[in-house]
Amino acid sequence: MSQIYAGLFYQRQVTDIFSDRSLLRYLTRVEVALAKAQASAGVIPQAAAIGIENNCTEQAVAQIDLEGLAAESGSAGNVAIPFVKRLTAIVREQDETASRYVHWGATSQDVLDTACILQCRDALAIIQALLEQAYQTALVQAQNYRGHIMMGRTWLQQALPITLGHKFARWAAVLQRDLARLESMQSRSLTAQLGGATGSLASMQNEGSAVVLAFSRELDLAAPTCTWHGERDRIVEMAGVLALVVGNLGNMARDWSLMMQTEIGELFEPAGKGRGGSSTMPHKRNPVAAAAVLAAANRVPGLMASLYHGMVLEHERGLGGWQAEWLSLPEIFQLCAGALERTVDVLQGMQVDPDAMRRNIECTNGLIMAEAVMMALAPTTGRLNAHHLVESACKIAVQENRHLKAVISDMDEIKQKFSAMQLDNIFRPETYIGNIHDQIDAVLGQARKRGKQ
Repeated sequence: MSQIYAGLFYQRQVTDIFSDRSLLRYLTRVEVALAKAQASAGVIPQAAAIGIENNCTEQAVAQIDLEGLAAESGSAGNVAIPFVKRLTAIVREQDETASRYVHWGATSQDVLDTACILQCRDALAIIQALLEQAYQTALVQAQNYRGHIMMGRTWLQQALPITLGHKFARWAAVLQRDLARLESMQSRSLTAQLGGATGSLASMQNEGSAVVLAFSRELDLAAPTCTWHGERDRIVEMAGVLALVVGNLGNMARDWSLMMQTEIGELFEPAGKGRGGSSTMPHKRNPVAAAAVLAAANRVPGLMASLYHGMVLEHERGLGGWQAEWLSLPEIFQLCAGALERTVDVLQGMQVDPDAMRRNIECTNGLIMAEAVMMALAPTTGRLNAHHLVESACKIAVQENRHLKAVISDMDEIKQKFSAMQLDNIFRPETYIGNIHDQIDAVLGQARKRGKQ
């Protein structure tokens, strides 16, 4: 992606991890780890592993011509083949004997898959930190705004009163679930790949199992019980968890962007010079962070579809499906990190307008309290009859542009059931928020319990 659009949608550190130059560094780490593991198992000479490690320096690899490598990758079918040729040449310049053992007995997919897993591990650490930051911020805001009454909306219509703290608590709860999924997934997905040409490691003499264990230890990855060249569930599960994160962030961004609409005006993204403006309308304050998060939420499902399609492979190593991961997986990581970074920024700096919240509550002339009236009436009239009476009152209130309480006060069937004080209390939104405070406390309590684990 261009640098311009990367700045809009991605996160810099994760983008760096998946850059071309970083890929070469990860591939180098894999090749060095392979040599050391093979030497420890007696598959190659110890001196060869030392020579490979000493000469595969970051400085030497940095001199590899990316344009030439890219051109040869197109002909070879993957980047590992021309990369190994160049790495072998780098070692040969200083140690001809050691260069004979570079990439000994491995296949291209071994080093590409394992390098990819290393990239993912480093990117996941950043994503997990951002997700934790979003979660902790949502918890703080849930407490800060637990008593701020606002409209709850269903089907885009005003429904019943809630509190802003409850909305933040819901966001915190889903972010906590995302964190739990992210943590549990890593034990399965962050696994080394080493199987040789068809997964049998026949090229490792009789030391294949020992090499796999040593190789995995060198890279601090889980050792596979069995080669997984043709089974892509580890990759797809990892991406799927990130897709869930992005979907949840998109859900949040949809809400705060709607709450920024001029007609609602309850929340605003953080203000800043040059932020959210329009090229033609000086008055605009656009939800630019929400736009980036929602763009990610629109893009990621299609990328996930590509990964799901790629799970259906042929025999021991497949054609086309695995290769599609090289494009889809890094973009999912980058979009997820970018969406998280922007969400954290909004959660931390979100500006709230309590007056607008109160104004929106009152704009329907009390109609939002219709259910409260019905439930107060139902014990004496029955629910269906209460529903009919209050529905009739609502129609009159709308037709005559009157407050629902005033209409009810004129209806003999209803007004005789309540005193004026009782009716006033029924129409106070803060008296009809159910167990919202219990839910907020439960979310905060779960966070405290999690912190002690």
